[in-house]
Amino acid sequence: MDPFVLHEEAARAWLTELVVAYEVDTSFGGDACAHSADSPPIGMAWDPRQLGEEDGVFLLVKAAQGAGMIGKPEEMTVTFEYVEDGGDGVYRGLLDIVDPSPLKVATLTEAMAVLGEPDFHRAGIEAAVAILREAVRAANHLVHQLSDYVEASIERGGN
Repeated sequence: MDPFVLHEEAARAWLTELVVAYEVDTSFGGDACAHSADSPPIGMAWDPRQLGEEDGVFLLVKAAQGAGMIGKPEEMTVTFEYVEDGGDGVYRGLLDIVDPSPLKVATLTEAMAVLGEPDFHRAGIEAAVAILREAVRAANHLVHQLSDYVEASIERGGN
């Protein structure tokens, strides 16, 4: 069983609340993040692939874990990291392990153009769900890679 799980139905309800709060704040001329400084600024037309939306993606993945929308081991978190490359940018997923010893492992970088699900352009809640799915896939992939590495090391007589 994979250690990271997206509770998609609950996540959709949670995202709906975030979108409504964002749309209400912006329609009345308020600060779009007035409801929480750590809340991702996601509206109905939110497009995470647009330049300048990198912080929103980071906040989305972080907030989803904090709100329990992504089930995970207590000692691990998954993080979205944007890397400026002089063009449209690239991103990668980071798996942070705090126990039994701090460790950070990363996926290979991908072009921002393929963030979410590359064959289908989505916005708002659908884009957010696609990103959460991708974050969970990346985290589980990294956990399995790390496990395979440790197992192979032990089989070869490593420490």
